[in-house]
Amino acid sequence: MRLFGCVCGQFHSTAAGMGMRGGDQPIAAPVPFYVLEHPNGVALFDCGLPTAMADPNDDYRQALRSQGQDVTFAPDETVTAHLERLDIDPGRVRHVVLSHLHFDHSGGLHQIPNATLVVQRREWEAGFDREVAASYFLPRRYFDLGHKVQLVDGEHDLFGDGSAICVPSYGHTPGHQSLRVRNAQGDHILVGDACYNCEVVETRAFPAFADAQAMNRSLDALLTLGGPETVMVFGHDPGQWGETPVLPSARA
Repeated sequence: MRLFGCVCGQFHSTAAGMGMRGGDQPIAAPVPFYVLEHPNGVALFDCGLPTAMADPNDDYRQALRSQGQDVTFAPDETVTAHLERLDIDPGRVRHVVLSHLHFDHSGGLHQIPNATLVVQRREWEAGFDREVAASYFLPRRYFDLGHKVQLVDGEHDLFGDGSAICVPSYGHTPGHQSLRVRNAQGDHILVGDACYNCEVVETRAFPAFADAQAMNRSLDALLTLGGPETVMVFGHDPGQWGETPVLPSARA
């Protein structure tokens, strides 16, 4: 199995908004998604931003700007563009494992028409509960597109061989999950937004809308899963996607 990491644009916020030191200093945080090329089919972990948000006039992007946030991404950063560079037809992606239902993790689903979504049951139910969805910012327009859905409860072995295990990491949203990937490239935990970046491991500065106690428990549990050789790939860490990306985005 091969594991690739691709950046689908940037999320613009303050350092404090991403749990980083720096207060109101503006930062650009990467929006990654991941490609697992397994003998039993291609899977994605998350799928980045919706293409509509490349337009500055997109209404959801305008709403972000009203909150002091924004996103930017180029045509060559879409899910489709990344997959085509990997010689993968988006139409043959078998699974999309969603860490959670936020727009920057589920927004690319419209480009992956034939995949089955693998989602924690409690996350999916939260997305359809109007009050809960509103409090956690889970807009149905990005994830309720008619895909087949496989609801899971707790840990789930995606391919049945231990190479990709969904690990519940609740708190950022009610049913957030991470993904542990073990292959010839090493042992990686795709943390998702259970931890935005490496600084949050120390600061534990979690988003105001989240369940901080649950996030603390989940992050502690994820940190104990691996050994010294385990690579934690955080949800939006600028340092992991700079000149030396933590994962390859193209075939060698």
